Amino acid sequence: MLHISIENATVKGNNKNVSISGKKLLSEGYTIIEVALVVSIVFILLGLVAVNLFKFQHKSQLSSTLNSFLADYKEQQIKAMVGDTQGAGTVSSYGVHFETSSYTLFQNTYGTANFSVSLPSTIQMFTTFPSSQVVFATGSGALTSFTSGQNTITLKDTVDGSQKVITINQYGVVSGVN
Repeated sequence: MLHISIENATVKGNNKNVSISGKKLLSEGYTIIEVALVVSIVFILLGLVAVNLFKFQHKSQLSSTLNSFLADYKEQQIKAMVGDTQGAGTVSSYGVHFETSSYTLFQNTYGTANFSVSLPSTIQMFTTFPSSQVVFATGSGALTSFTSGQNTITLKDTVDGSQKVITINQYGVVSGVN
């Protein structure tokens, strides 16, 4: 005897897929609307991620510039406190001169033994210090000329407007960063 099983076979006719058991088969694939919807959702999510990455980049650039400046500032103060001669044989004072797009580390007076540090193109520096500079006293590291109310340095991101304000007291100590 010959026995044939046709439970899973399908019969095509009248443009419809029907199984022998009578159940309608689902057509496979996606419609153009479904594909377009998924692609548009992916692009929206990528756009949001990109915007947030740019914001993060500006925040991190401002933060790293601030940290680099504070390290250089403190190094100049320490050199003045310990009486670093840098091979000159005489004790020198040290300081920092501020420009909008850079700051300069100097020994003795501004204009001699300078080391200029350029800021990133989107960061600007402003100060309320007289003569746009601070000079540390030899031995103590205190500021040689301090005027109350004229003791801030501002780093500003020109793209998003965020800023960090550094406040310094008469002893040359950074008393606040806001």
